[in-house]
Amino acid sequence: MSKRTVFTTVTALPAGITRQSVLEALHNHLAMIDLNPLVEQRHSINPPADATPEEYHCRWYQMTDKVRYLPIGLYSGRVTYNACFHNLADGLQTHVYAPFGLSIKGRWTVGGSVPGEPIKAVKLGLGMPISGLWLREDVDMKCSILTTKFIRKTLTKAHAKLVDRLVVKAQLADMRAYNAQIWRQRLYLPLNLPTSPELQLPIFSRELTNNATVSPVSDLDKTNKEHLNSAPPIPRRSKFRPSTEKHLPSPFENCPSSNSCNVNHVFELEA
Repeated sequence: MSKRTVFTTVTALPAGITRQSVLEALHNHLAMIDLNPLVEQRHSINPPADATPEEYHCRWYQMTDKVRYLPIGLYSGRVTYNACFHNLADGLQTHVYAPFGLSIKGRWTVGGSVPGEPIKAVKLGLGMPISGLWLREDVDMKCSILTTKFIRKTLTKAHAKLVDRLVVKAQLADMRAYNAQIWRQRLYLPLNLPTSPELQLPIFSRELTNNATVSPVSDLDKTNKEHLNSAPPIPRRSKFRPSTEKHLPSPFENCPSSNSCNVNHVFELEA
């Protein structure tokens, strides 16, 4: 004879945690399965042949739990079962098909308000916090009347550890996102650099020589002329250079014409 049991568990999330990080943790199915202390093995499977039309399109997994039937681990066993996962806009929905007719429908919901958001009215009788975020788990379980108490106790204890690990996982994700944002702000500096001596970078002149020194931004205007004057002249590619001496008169100046001049003029090019 089967019995249906419905219960709800609400956990207040610590301040500083974001709704997005909790949703990402819930939508990561493999991470959610690994956070459960009862699960020893898990792998993805195809939808079973007897799946409902709605659940056929969900993600299916086969898991193996290690269950302790007696205190202090005197007797334990392993149970293998199938479960489907379905992502929601505000959480996650699961359905477990275990042996002996055990069916567990679960729904995880992230709600509440963060600073800056309007505070909504909460449902009475569940101990939900008025302000801040909270994680709600609704369980609809159907099993034998003889095992209802044991299964509920085992499930509640395991999911309490799961929620604690989930909160830490979300906090670590928020910390990594915050650190990544800080490093992006440090790497992508604006064009107008700050005037702090630690962050002030040198600017090089286009006419710097090998012997010239690097000047900071503040001294560039004063030393720019010195760098330009200290640069040596650039040699020409031609092996002949025009003479820098005083201009001498051309030997053709006194010639009446080039045809009548019989003087052999010899020109020397300075190397």
